[in-house]
Amino acid sequence: MRRPHRRSGLVSWVTLGFVLAAAASAGAQGRAGGEVTDKWDNPLEGATVLAEPTRSGGPQTTTTGDDGRFQFVGLASGDWTFTATLDGYRGVQQVAAVTQLGNPRPMNFELSVLATGGRFRERTEFEAEGGTPRFRFEEDGTFEFEDAEGEGEGTYGIVELAAILIVRDYDGPDDKFAITTPVVVEFSDPLFTSLTLDGVVFQKQ
Repeated sequence: MRRPHRRSGLVSWVTLGFVLAAAASAGAQGRAGGEVTDKWDNPLEGATVLAEPTRSGGPQTTTTGDDGRFQFVGLASGDWTFTATLDGYRGVQQVAAVTQLGNPRPMNFELSVLATGGRFRERTEFEAEGGTPRFRFEEDGTFEFEDAEGEGEGTYGIVELAAILIVRDYDGPDDKFAITTPVVVEFSDPLFTSLTLDGVVFQKQ
């Protein structure tokens, strides 16, 4: 009498293995994320991040939260081009590989501020009597200043006879922080021979 074949059990286990592998594959999701900041390491809320596959498939977009962070889930494996943009800033693009396994390295986007208004054509410095406080304006739309309590820097734009200053980083008596409210300084004449801030006159050097 021949014994019955027991291949049915083996087939069942093999079939189950394929099913579990397929389920695991379907459940795997390529992830990508990171942070968008300005050059002073301030998180940028509301920045748009566009993800575009280099081969096939459609693009995806997301926006950063109040901590400047973003996250994509469900991306196909392969190289993706990521572009971070925000009004008033110069966009940044980078390419990263997405896989279905492991945790990818976070991407960091550092956006440069586009100053609104005019700029000085070369580095221009102003000092109060005694040398402090002082301002130094650069042709790229950034400025630095020093007062009795610390140092700071940010971006500026000249509108008529005024400069609108956005302080992005200030090392004051307590800690570094950003001042989002614009500071306005007034120039004395079209030649910018001096400026005034809170009644203090700064002469051009």
